[in-house]
Amino acid sequence: MLRELWSRRRRPLAFAATALFLVLAAALGANLWYENTYFISTENASIAGGLVQVSSPDPGRIFELPRDVGDAVYKDEPLAVVDIPLFTNLAQGGTRTTFLDARDRLIPVGSPVQGVIVARNANIGDTVTSGQSIFTVVDTRRLWVVANVEETRIGQVRPGQEVEVFVDALNRTLPGTVETVIPASTSTFSLIPAQSAAGNFTKVVQLVPVRIALRDNEVPLIVGASARVRIHLE
Repeated sequence: MLRELWSRRRRPLAFAATALFLVLAAALGANLWYENTYFISTENASIAGGLVQVSSPDPGRIFELPRDVGDAVYKDEPLAVVDIPLFTNLAQGGTRTTFLDARDRLIPVGSPVQGVIVARNANIGDTVTSGQSIFTVVDTRRLWVVANVEETRIGQVRPGQEVEVFVDALNRTLPGTVETVIPASTSTFSLIPAQSAAGNFTKVVQLVPVRIALRDNEVPLIVGASARVRIHLE
């Protein structure tokens, strides 16, 4: 008697659980269809920026480094002072390099862009050649996002489409716009591109870089930081 009563009570619960499962599955399927139809999402994205090398125009020795890694700098602000030596003739012939001579020139080396110093490649007292990098500066006013999209969906991406960029380091979403679709897959830029020999070919879906412009240039972003991208197709 009790078993029969319990069995009768279980049936409505089983029906309710089944109905709830079907509703959740339908909602999940509808959401998946909606996302795949109207958006392209990828977590294979990162912040990129222009890295500018600051170097001495002439060979010399670094006399002073008033700036260091992490400092914000303005365009043309001196980042280093280089002692340009004079080459004097010796009595026996040849030349001799002198530093800190009264006739030497102390040349300030300015930053070509406004940004933040991200690397120092020399120290005070180091001898540098013409064009040798002393500092690396990232132009914080020219940052963008590179998102790698599967080639099977890249045909749906167009310049001008709205983009939501979630930056992990900031834990916030920034608005953006598709700027350009780079006409080359990521594997093209490998040092050793993959070569497919006859008989062992395995098709691999290629990734195509998409450059996304950010609208907010005042946010303190980190070059190379991870991001999640959601491209609006409508």
